[in-house]
Amino acid sequence: MAFSPAFTAAQAVGFPSQIVFTDTSTGTDGTIVSRRIYLKKADGTFLVPTGTSTEYIAWALADTSTTVDALDKDYSLLVTVQWLDAGGAILYDKVVLYGFTLYNETFDYSTTQMLTGNAALFNDNNFWQNKSDLRTYIDGGNNAISLATDQYGAQQCYDAATALRVGSQYYFNENV
Repeated sequence: MAFSPAFTAAQAVGFPSQIVFTDTSTGTDGTIVSRRIYLKKADGTFLVPTGTSTEYIAWALADTSTTVDALDKDYSLLVTVQWLDAGGAILYDKVVLYGFTLYNETFDYSTTQMLTGNAALFNDNNFWQNKSDLRTYIDGGNNAISLATDQYGAQQCYDAATALRVGSQYYFNENV
């Protein structure tokens, strides 16, 4: 059966800095000896784990899955996986635009917990507006990816959500 390249990439709750890649390719090609992962940011640079000297992450062919620990915030990433021959030539590649939003999603849930723990926050217009903005930015970024394959627009939304999260002491005051 002919080789058909495919992969998935996902974050796991509790580990927002990590992406788990799983090779879901079908078929075979005996000339494939290695794989590479490229994580291209919206600004055109590449994201790699600390200490990596290349623009890519090596992914051993023997491993069906691999975990990459490289995220320091939410990103819209153009993920490319390449399947290579012994000489390093690209035999196959697959490119998918992903939104990795677990930092901001986790924070959004924490604001929900704040609301349930302090009913007065439901009447705090600033808290409620900022929570609504946070959710809108996350969803806007996700929609930019799923509806328009708009990496730059997605990153702008994720960065706006990140600004709310990082500045939470100014936007989400629990003392009402």
